[in-house]
Amino acid sequence: MFTWNESFMVGVPLIDLQHKLLIESFNDLELAIEEGKGSVEIKKILVFLRHYADWHFCREELCAEQLGCPVSDANKKAHSKFHDVFSKLYKEYVQNPSPELALRTHKELSDWIVGHVLKVDVQIGVCHKKAHSS
Repeated sequence: MFTWNESFMVGVPLIDLQHKLLIESFNDLELAIEEGKGSVEIKKILVFLRHYADWHFCREELCAEQLGCPVSDANKKAHSKFHDVFSKLYKEYVQNPSPELALRTHKELSDWIVGHVLKVDVQIGVCHKKAHSS
């Protein structure tokens, strides 16, 4: 389980709020897997995560573009890669729902999101701070 803390904050309130909800959803997925809730519940969470992540990525990319953030292109490419990986894992899970695949999906996606927020998204926060300090 992830515990939301300041290390996940990028310094853009709207993005931070969206990241918090993403992390809460990953925790919901982990809990559903641990409690053996079954494929229907896990699929519901995956569907939500898939759509919410896409929605969030659009807003985050727009923010980075508006700020003229140098990480903007890299961020878009990373989001595209996440979408591709998530789509593949989701299709696999829908075709063959298993606790093992659900765990693998959770691990891959949560590793990605944490790494992405801590390495890329924080740079958007730096751009935001610079833009609002002048």
